[in-house]
Formats: sequence, structure tokens, C-alpha cells
Amino acid sequence: MKRILLFVHFNKYNDLSKHVLYTLEKMSPLFERTIFISNSLFPDSKRELINPYITDFIQRENKGFDFAAWRDGLEFVGYEQLKIYDSLTLMNDTCFGPLYEMLPYYKKYEEQHTDFWGMTNHRSYQESKHHYFEEHIQSYYKVFSKKVLQSETFKNFWQDIKDFTEVQEVIDHYEIQSTSAFLKAGFQYESILDTRELDNSRLLHPDFSYYAPDVILQNQVPFIKVKAFQGIENAGIVKYMVDYIEKYTDYPVELLLSHLSTVGYPDQNYMLARKYLKPVAKIKVTKKIAVHLHVFYIELLSDFLDAFNNFHFEYDLYLTTNTKDKEDQIRKILSERDTEAVLVRTPNYGRDLIPFLSLKNMLRRYDIVGHFHTKRSLEAAFFAGESWRTELMDMLIAPADNIIYSFERDSNLGIVIADIPTFFRFNRVVNPDSENQMIAPLMNDLWERMEMKKKVNFHEISTFTMSYGTFFWSKVDTLEPLFNVQIMEKEIPQEPLPQNTILHAIERILVYMAWDKDYDFRISKNKEELTPFIDNRTLNQRFYITPENVKNIRLKFVAKLLVKKMIRFVKYRTYKLLGRDLTSFM
Repeated sequence: MKRILLFVHFNKYNDLSKHVLYTLEKMSPLFERTIFISNSLFPDSKRELINPYITDFIQRENKGFDFAAWRDGLEFVGYEQLKIYDSLTLMNDTCFGPLYEMLPYYKKYEEQHTDFWGMTNHRSYQESKHHYFEEHIQSYYKVFSKKVLQSETFKNFWQDIKDFTEVQEVIDHYEIQSTSAFLKAGFQYESILDTRELDNSRLLHPDFSYYAPDVILQNQVPFIKVKAFQGIENAGIVKYMVDYIEKYTDYPVELLLSHLSTVGYPDQNYMLARKYLKPVAKIKVTKKIAVHLHVFYIELLSDFLDAFNNFHFEYDLYLTTNTKDKEDQIRKILSERDTEAVLVRTPNYGRDLIPFLSLKNMLRRYDIVGHFHTKRSLEAAFFAGESWRTELMDMLIAPADNIIYSFERDSNLGIVIADIPTFFRFNRVVNPDSENQMIAPLMNDLWERMEMKKKVNFHEISTFTMSYGTFFWSKVDTLEPLFNVQIMEKEIPQEPLPQNTILHAIERILVYMAWDKDYDFRISKNKEELTPFIDNRTLNQRFYITPENVKNIRLKFVAKLLVKKMIRFVKYRTYKLLGRDLTSFM
């Protein structure tokens, strides 16, 4: 069989995700000709990666989305030339797959002489008074037979495609009509998963590709939509979707996670358990490494130097402190221990971060830098600071060899942070409302000042995945934007340092800086095992109910429930009277 594929690609960061390469690798053997159409600016450096899997490349502006791209691809081939093929496949990169072999499906529908077919269909549906969905094959994967390709209906449909600027217009005029137009012409279709008779009572909308990914997976549909992993409706089950794919298919889920981490925020809940740093075999270290320690408490210096002595890789040590007296004491300790280090006296503001940033011109000579400080928490009880520091050392300094080997092995690794110290699991120290009001604006401002390429609104992120205590190992490349920002002394309050300062913003922004470079992050696990029931108790604090009020609780609950139901009923009747969308009531 002579088959042809028109594959539409779009990446909002003008890049190429590895899952697209996997799709091309698995699909290209099915086709005599594969035309790759990029609706985003395709990087020249990545062309050689796709060349083994394609026969033609088209670069175009993202006008009219995928339907206009397919139209341009068909014109590139020519409608007469198209008739020599037994089938045409139109697909885009909005899905992960194939999860299963595709050749059996092509053989099945070719043997049955099916006119056209796809992955999933969408039943006819009255969404609102003014909006009706006709039954149609969803457009992310559609195959037309030779019989259809030779028809005037096919040519007329595609020649009439216009460059709509709104996605909904494309759906209404082309995705839906690309089925109904051919049905009206007498052609028949099939879909790998026919959703028309499936139970949709629990779905907000009968789009199974988005709202029912469990049904897609359980019915072994070979492709699953990217947006099924991104929608808030599926947030609670994405972890299990990934696990299912990993267990029951051969699809490499790291490609899926890498793409989702790159185009969306890198620290979604379902991703975090997979961010733990794993043990790697010892390998030769070629990276140039610097270790920075800010020494405010001299009495803790030896603890850190002892820990550094266990490193099995070469590194240059940089120490900073804030007074001449401390500087003299440090030099004495270094001499007694026969330890070499570059010692720099820095101004006494900005805690450990401003001293670290003052070394930026020296640190730029390195590939990897570790940043630590002799931490104590004078604002909290003795045990808070002690547990915090010792656990951070156990997570980031004790396993430093494995961390450095991980950087050597994984070029995509941008930063390694510690897991949450136990103190923060017994004590609700971080107030999310305060962070949203006070720190998120500082992070947004810093992001803009660093001229980062990815758009982010830190108000959207409910809780930041941060480098507690600002202990971390990082690629210097990750830190470069921060090195380039001039942080003025007036931006940093005097000691005792209050909460919600630019220093706290920097502590929280580092993981997202790696994300902006398309790097990933890893978490070094805390060896202190605490049951999640502790987090549950810490976070879910109930209001206290006095014994005399206990009897009234049930009555108050019923009264509130009745009021809520009455408000919902009034809103429903009002919306229905005005002909507005009733989706939210379903």
C-alpha cells in the first residue's frame, strides 16, 4: 500500500519535543512519503533529527492552525499527484503515541475498504441554546482512503479552507465539517473508539479524548491527547494515567513527562514523585565544579569542611564572610586543616545570597556550582535551625557524588534541590495567601528583570517548589539570568530580616529558572521518614467547636445546604431563560 502522511507540528517555544521524534520514528515506516509541516519557527539545529523520518519539510506561519497547514501540504503535493496514493493520513503533534502498533489498524481498515477513519469520534451534542456539535471524527488523527482522495468532495473541501484566527471557528467550520461533508457525499467512517453509545453521565462534556482519558487508555486507543494531562478536570488522576501507560504499553513515559514539564509548569503534583534523584553508577567527572559556602557562624565551618572532605571529585572552594575578625579566624582554620579556598569578605546584607552573587564573575568559569551556608534560624527555636541545617546537609552534601554523577549523565538536568525539611511538615510556616500577595509579585518582577523567555504568572502557582534554605547544586547556565540582574542594597531590608523579601523570592524562583532554560530539576530525598498523616494534620486544621455548640452544628449545616441549593436553582432558571451556557450545572 502506498500511503502518505501530512504531519503538523507546533511548539510555542519554537523547539522540538522528543515525543514528536518518537512519533515520527514509529510512524514513518508506514508511509512512502511523510511531509512535516511546522506551524512554529523550527530550529535549524533540530532539522537533522527529523530528517531520517521525513521526505519533505514545510515551514509556515501559524495561520489557520492545523487545517490551513494540511491545506498547504495538500497543495504542495498536488491534488492529481495525491490520487496515486492508497490513503492519506492527517495528524498533528497534540497527542502522545503511538502507544500500540499502528500497522494492524491500517490493514484492518484497508481490508474493509473503509472510506475514512480516525482515533475517536465526538457524538452530536447540544452544548447550549446557540451552539450545536454535529457528530464528527476528532481531527488530531484522520485517514482518507483512495476512493475519497479521488472525489471532488475532497478537493472542494480543502480548497475552501480559510485562515481563521480563532480555534473555535476552525472546530465549527472544519473539524466538524470534515466529517459531515463526506457523510453527506455518501462516504462512511469508522473510529477506533466509537464514543457515541458510551456512558457520558459523569462527564462535563462528551469529549472522551479530554474528559475521559481512563476510557481512552482502557480501550487501547493508540494516541492520547496532550491536553488530557493538562486539564484541571483530570489533575487528580494524571499520576495514574502515567503509571498505566508505563505498565501496559512500551511508550517511554519520560518523553511524555519531559514535554509536559517543558510546555507547562515543571512541578505539577503528579510529576513530583518522579523528580526524586536516583542512584547512578560512578562515572568520570568532566565538569568544572565550584562549591560556595557563606560562613556567618564560624563555629559551624568545620562541620561543612568535614562533609566536603567526603567528595570524590575535584572542586574549587569559595568561602565568603562579613568581617575582618571572621576572615582571620577562617584563615586560621583553613591553615590548621591544610585546606585551600578562595576567601572573600562581603558586605553584611543579603544573608547568604548577596555574597554568593558577588562571586558571579568567578563562578562563571565553572559548569556546576554548589551553594551552602552555615545556617541557623534565630527567629525560631533551636531545634528548628539545627534540624533544618543538618537535614539539608544530609540531602545535598552527603550524597554530592551521586548528584555530580547525575549532572554528568543527564545533560537535561539543571538544578538539584533538597526535599522539604521535617520542620516544615510539623509546622505550617509557609502561608500561601501571604506568598501570593507578597512574594509572587516580587517573583514576577524578578522574572521580567531577568528577561526570561517563558511566560509565567507566579500568582497561578499555589505552592512554590523551592530550594529550602537556598541550598542547591546547579548548572551555572541556569543561574546566568540571576547573575545578570543588579540587585540593589535598598531592595533588601535591614536585619532582623522580615518575611516576604526579594531573598525569599530568589529562594523560590530557582527551579523555574531551570525550567526557562528547558532544563529539568531533581529532588534529593529526605531520609527522615514521616507518614503523610502528619502533613494531613498540619495542613488540615479544623476550627474548634465548643461542647455547647455541638448540638447546633447539624441544623446549621442543613440550613446552609438549603440556601446553596436555592441559589443554584435561581441561577439555573436565570441562565436557561437568557439562553446562556448551562455546562456548569451538569
